[in-house]
This record gives sequence, C-alpha cells and structure tokens, in this order.
Amino acid sequence: MASPIVLVIVDDLFFLAKITTTLQHLHLSSKVLTQRAAVQDYANTAHTPLFALVDLTLRADDAVAVIRALRASTNTEPITILAFGAHVAVDTRQQALEAGADRVVAKSVFAQQLPELIQQGMAPQ
Repeated sequence: MASPIVLVIVDDLFFLAKITTTLQHLHLSSKVLTQRAAVQDYANTAHTPLFALVDLTLRADDAVAVIRALRASTNTEPITILAFGAHVAVDTRQQALEAGADRVVAKSVFAQQLPELIQQGMAPQ
C-alpha cells in the first residue's frame, strides 16, 4: 500500500528540505508544487492528497489564491490545509483562514513543531 501523499506548496528551500526530511521520517510521500494551476490539476486527480502544507510567503504564486483554488477543486475528499507564514503578517494569515486553510501558524511554530503538526493534519477529521 502506498504511503499517504502530502501536498507541499513551498518554494523556500530551507523549509522544503525540512518538510521533505520530516515526511520521510514519518513514512509519508510528498508532491511539491508551487503554481496554482498545477495544484488545481493535482488536487483533481484520482490520487487526491488528504493534507496540504502551504507557505504563505510563496514567491511563485499568490498563496491565498492557491488555498482558495485548492478548496474549490472538484475532488470529493476533504483536504486538510495547514498554512504557515510570518508572525507579523496578520492580514495574510487571516486571509488564508478565510480562503479555506484549516489552520495557520507562524513559521517559528511550524519549524519547531513540524512532526506534530503533520501528524495532527493527517489524522482523520
């Protein structure tokens, strides 16, 4: 049986390395994407991820729009979305929640508690 797939929408190499290493330790697979269209296409496939990590400081696209697109995808399975961003970017963090993120945390919390956050996100809703 294939391991569950976590959709990783991150283009910061530091966080990407930390996330992929943590996912490997938790025996989870990842699919790394950074563009809204690619995220939508992937979310609409038969292999829908159950969990997504979104960096709100994404440089390749508008992270809030990516969350909105992910929420609007036509898949039938709900996707848990964990977004993380700068603790001072209160407006962006609020916009992410309004766009459909299930939880938004500061980057410092994300970095310190990554394994626990992933395990919580992968838990059945």
